[in-house]
Amino acid sequence: MKKLSLLILVFGLNFVVFGQKSLTAVAPSNQELISGIQSGHIQMTLPSEISEENVIMYSKYYTNIFTVDFDAKTNIASFHMLSNDANSRRVILRFLSANQIVSVQVDSMKYDLGTFFDKYLND
Repeated sequence: MKKLSLLILVFGLNFVVFGQKSLTAVAPSNQELISGIQSGHIQMTLPSEISEENVIMYSKYYTNIFTVDFDAKTNIASFHMLSNDANSRRVILRFLSANQIVSVQVDSMKYDLGTFFDKYLND
């Protein structure tokens, strides 16, 4: 009986730990993303699980690097870089991570945050 209880507990914990949904932000398109990076105005659609309150709460920590406008109806976050360089754009990854986002989809390709930075945000 102890083994059965332990087995059920292990499976239950397994579902809790590994069953979490990984969140993905979506860039409008490759061309629009590149254009936005060049201009310092980057847009991404955040997952519907991200609330406006979380966007406001986490964005206030980065106001010396960028500002974020968020449309709660469409879930589009617009990042306006104050200094448009690779180090400043790297902080976008912190914002995404704070919101539990682990990847960014550009067109049909999904990138983890590190690869997304290397491919798009790094000069």
